[in-house]
Amino acid sequence: MIKSLFTVLLLTAGVANAALAAGLSTVIIQQSNQENVATVEGSVEAVKSSLIAPQVAGSITALPIKAGDAVRSGQLLVRIDTRIANQQMASNQAQVAAAQAQLFAARQEYERKRRLHEKQYISQAALERAESDYKTAEAQTKAQLAQTDVANVQSGLHVINAPYSGLIADVMVEQGDMAMPGKPLLTVYDPSVLRVVVNVPQSQVASIKANASVKINIAAAVEAERNLTGTQVVILPTADAVSNMVKVRVTLPPGLTSVRPGMFARAVLPVNEKSVQAQIHVPASAIIKRSELTAVYVVDATGIPQLRQVRLGRKQGDNVEIFAGLQAGEKIATDPIAAANFKYPTR
Repeated sequence: MIKSLFTVLLLTAGVANAALAAGLSTVIIQQSNQENVATVEGSVEAVKSSLIAPQVAGSITALPIKAGDAVRSGQLLVRIDTRIANQQMASNQAQVAAAQAQLFAARQEYERKRRLHEKQYISQAALERAESDYKTAEAQTKAQLAQTDVANVQSGLHVINAPYSGLIADVMVEQGDMAMPGKPLLTVYDPSVLRVVVNVPQSQVASIKANASVKINIAAAVEAERNLTGTQVVILPTADAVSNMVKVRVTLPPGLTSVRPGMFARAVLPVNEKSVQAQIHVPASAIIKRSELTAVYVVDATGIPQLRQVRLGRKQGDNVEIFAGLQAGEKIATDPIAAANFKYPTR
């Protein structure tokens, strides 16, 4: 009788354990092969974009453009006060005239003393002094002319024109502000040639197919320009030391009207078939993070969830790649909160 009662208790505990385990939402991990494409994310940028800054200081007297304006090559963008530059140029021109007058006088004196020296009316030392004065005046004139040329160039720098036809992306100043050398005034870009820059893990860079068409999705664009095909894949030769990502540029088709720099983009890069490798993915909802611990609840054969640390890879949609910590065929809880509150069956 006692033995039968003990058997009943064990059976009851087993049923309770199975019922509790059945209450957890679980998924069996399956090993899959990586497709021969790599889906990566990035943003749109202009191939030709310029941050325009002045080379001279002065008050901004004209600013006939605003953000969003289309400009032509050579069109006036900014004019800086030229009064000080004009005065400096006039002063330099006056100094050039004075230097040229001194040069003329020194040349005449040198020629006169050279003729006197030929007739032996003056000494060699007197001739050499005259020659030295002439050469000094000539050097001073050349220096003054060079300084005037610099002033003329600086006077031209007070007018800033568009370097090429494009769109004004941003204007950082207002008319009347003080322009300073190196301080940005505005940004202009050419909308006719755009590209997508995506971040690719270092482990996948070597497998990217060269000269292959790339599918680009830009969700914010109009329907006709949302799904594009890019070419001219350029892999930059450096990697980010923090994220371990390599930037890859993909040129977009010309003539896009709704695509703008900064828009989010997703690219599907073809990779070589030899790069196909087994992968393990789990639902992102199954991941639990506690401080520096990243883990999932693995349900053992008896139905008991146990916390296990894992190392994560890239996120792909609703799933996350697992680099280490799990094996195919294991069962994990998709709801870590329910697994954490799991009650062990009492006997």
